[in-house]
Amino acid sequence: MTPPAEPSAKQKAMYDKMSKLSGAEFDRAFAKEMVADHKKDISEYKRESAKKNSPVADLAAQTLPTLQKHLDAAEKLEKSNRASR
Repeated sequence: MTPPAEPSAKQKAMYDKMSKLSGAEFDRAFAKEMVADHKKDISEYKRESAKKNSPVADLAAQTLPTLQKHLDAAEKLEKSNRASR
């Protein structure tokens, strides 16, 4: 597998969007993106972990608790950013 040489178009667009923000506005947008990204990742990892007899499925299953902890932290951050408006 060859890693990408540069960010995807979607990643570049996110960078451009986020680089224009600062302070509380950046914090809110960052937390929102982290929650959405972790939810997407958890969904993909759950799908992969359901496959049988696969080293990738085992790795996905082992990684899910960590991803869930990260999502929980991101949701707390997002909630605190909304409360501080």
